[in-house]
Amino acid sequence: MATRAEWAERVERWQRSGLSAEKFARREGYKPKQLYWWRWKLRADGPSRSSPSGEAPSFLPVHVVTDASPIAPEPIEIALPNGRVVRVRPGFDPATLERVLALAAEETSC
Repeated sequence: MATRAEWAERVERWQRSGLSAEKFARREGYKPKQLYWWRWKLRADGPSRSSPSGEAPSFLPVHVVTDASPIAPEPIEIALPNGRVVRVRPGFDPATLERVLALAAEETSC
């Protein structure tokens, strides 16, 4: 009895051959229904964990780029309950922001 990997390889060869299921199956010595069923089964189950040939998957190199964006990041907007809005650009000083927010939150005019 053939394994799932063997059927995956057979279905792949059939599809590459350009032959009808009947002609390919006759040439290989099995029934066309088997090809159709395994094609359906393999598609329904999704990609298998290993390639049909049994080889381990290959990986491509990855290069991580820290900041590929030529556009400057947008500032963060903080809307306070009193209607004031504070815009903070990247690289802000947290202590300064804390003081600004305390002042902006006061009910007196700035």
